Amino acid sequence: MIVIPDVHGRAFWKEAVKNRKPRETVVFLGDYLDPYPNESLPWEQVWGTFNEIIEYKKKHPKTTILLLGNHDIRYMYGYGCAPRHDYFHERQIRELFQKNKNLFQIAYKKKIGKKDFIFSHAGIHKRWIEDWFGKNVTKKNVVDYLNNLYLVDSDIFPGALDELSAYRGGWGSYGSVLWADIQEWLYASESYYGDVQVFAHTQLRDTPININDTFYDLDVRRGFRIDDDGNVCEMDGTLIKKTEIKKL
Repeated sequence: MIVIPDVHGRAFWKEAVKNRKPRETVVFLGDYLDPYPNESLPWEQVWGTFNEIIEYKKKHPKTTILLLGNHDIRYMYGYGCAPRHDYFHERQIRELFQKNKNLFQIAYKKKIGKKDFIFSHAGIHKRWIEDWFGKNVTKKNVVDYLNNLYLVDSDIFPGALDELSAYRGGWGSYGSVLWADIQEWLYASESYYGDVQVFAHTQLRDTPININDTFYDLDVRRGFRIDDDGNVCEMDGTLIKKTEIKKL
């Protein structure tokens, strides 16, 4: 499996998918637009990249997963906060998202080797799930539950997705599946949902974070591969080593 962290208009995803094996799954972790100002990406590139990713999904519908990030939901619902939101092109972007709504989802689950992996933009906290949706959401149904809420336009869902913790300037105990900060995961004892959670959202310099082979933040502007045994690796097969938390 190939995993693509936050794109934000960049073209690095193309190099990663060039190395795609036949029928190999590619998971995009969300945030397709709203580039960082210091990268000076022109609007034409950002818009073109987003359209190319949608067309890539249409060309490989069964093996390409497009997850949504906090920036994407702001366009989709017209609700919530997202830094660098493009108000000038907002209507154009929203129309493309809504036209292709069924191509996107909130989370994705896949068994790789002997491990159950859950992919999302920022990770799924048990407390966030319980606070908003109660204890009827289980380990087995959490991914389907979140994806179904997105597709049926639940009234409660936009507010739940816009939950931020103090690490992101909010008031919640934990950030949502789109907003959880990496600092919320540093001392987590278990994933609860799945054996391994893979996400992005908190941009890092150049080294991904691996918390006890359980939580992975891969937001470093390049693609990664998960091998058949469930090892999270660089594209060349180099293992992502565990991060020493005390050095963060």
